[in-house]
Amino acid sequence: MLEEKLLEILREKGPMTRKELMEITGIPLTTLYVKLVKLSLKGKVRRKTVKSSHRGRPKTYWESVQ
Repeated sequence: MLEEKLLEILREKGPMTRKELMEITGIPLTTLYVKLVKLSLKGKVRRKTVKSSHRGRPKTYWESVQ
């Protein structure tokens, strides 16, 4: 159920970070990570890392494969 909801959001809105998904769904970041990894292993989503032009960590976006 939750995995389907995440897939639907990613299909409608395009690539998003976990923080953006958390703001929309209210689901904790750790729970989102677990669900997104499961979806990734099933080949339904993929992780995309984008380097920042500033210092710090690159942003990781999740996007629907379908």
